[in-house]
Amino acid sequence: MNETGEIILSVVIPTKNRPDLLRRAMTSVAMQGYSCFEVCIVDNNNDHIKSNQVKLTVNEFEKKYPNLNWKYIHSRKQSASGARNDGMAATNGKYIFFLDDDDELLNDSIKIRLEEMLADPELSLLYCAAYSLIYPYPFKMYRYYHYNKPLHTKKLMMMSCSSIVINRTIFETNNLFFDENQSRMDDYDLCRKVIKLDLKVKSIPLPLVLIHMHPETRMSSRTLTDDSFKSLLIEKWGQSVAVEIFNYAEGAYIWRKCFGIEDDKFSEIVKFLRAKFNREPTFSFKLKYLLVSVSPVVFLGLYHIAVSVLQIYKNKAAKKLEIDS
Repeated sequence: MNETGEIILSVVIPTKNRPDLLRRAMTSVAMQGYSCFEVCIVDNNNDHIKSNQVKLTVNEFEKKYPNLNWKYIHSRKQSASGARNDGMAATNGKYIFFLDDDDELLNDSIKIRLEEMLADPELSLLYCAAYSLIYPYPFKMYRYYHYNKPLHTKKLMMMSCSSIVINRTIFETNNLFFDENQSRMDDYDLCRKVIKLDLKVKSIPLPLVLIHMHPETRMSSRTLTDDSFKSLLIEKWGQSVAVEIFNYAEGAYIWRKCFGIEDDKFSEIVKFLRAKFNREPTFSFKLKYLLVSVSPVVFLGLYHIAVSVLQIYKNKAAKKLEIDS
C-alpha cells in the first residue's frame, strides 16, 4: 500500500493439480523482501481434496507471512486464462504481476519491476528476462528478446505470463483481458491485442523469473487433439497466425519427447500435423525430433547454444533500429 492506503500491486497465481509446486511459487513471492501487497491464489481445481490442500497452504502462509495480504478464491473457469481473469477481478492493485504455480520469482523481482512501472504511468505492459530450467537436465537458459516496436508487430518475445506486469487502469480502459475461449496461446492473443492498440510496452534484460519446464507443464503434458484454439486464433487474427500456431504445435511435440512422455510414433505425429494443420512438418522440426530421439541432453545442449546466438543477433538488431530511428 501507499500512504493513502491504495493497494499498489497484486500478484495473481492461478493453480491446478499441483499443490506442492504452488508452495514453491508462494514462497518465492513471500521472500521478495517487499511488503504490503496482496497475493491472490486462484484455485482452479475441480477436485475437493486438492482444493482443500490449496486452502490449507494459503492459511499457513497467512500465519507465517502476515505482512502480506493473502487471498484465496476458487475459479470454475475451464482454463488458466479464465482463472487469471478471476484473479484480476478479485484484486485491487494498480499493477498486476502474474505468476504460474510452477514458476518462481527471483530476488528483487517485484521491487525492480514495480519501480519500472511507477516511473512511467503510460507503460501498459512490462516484461523481463527469465531463466528457464529444463527438468531433469542441468540446463538453465537465459531467455530475453529486447522489445522493439517495429520488430514486434505480431507478438511479444517474452517467456511466459510469469514474466509480465500490467497496468490495471490501462488494461481496463481498453477492455483488455485474457480470452477465456482460448485453451492455449492466450498470452500470445493478449499481446497481439496490446500491439494492435499501440499501447506502450517495455522490456528489461534482468532475469527476474525462473520458468520451470517439466512434464507437468500445460503445454507439454497435453496432447493436441483439442485444436479449437487454432480456429479461434485464425478467425480473430487471420491466416497469418497459422504459422505461429503450427510452430507451437511442433514445439509441443519436441518438449514432450524431451520429457519422455510422447508415445506416438513419428509417422503418427506427421500424419496428425498434416491432417490438423494442412502443413508439412518443417525441416527444423524433423532435425530436432531426430536429435532428441538420439539424446535429449545433446539436443538441449545444441538448443541452448542456438537460442543464445539467436538472442544476441536479435537483440543487437533491435537496439540498432532504436539508435538509427
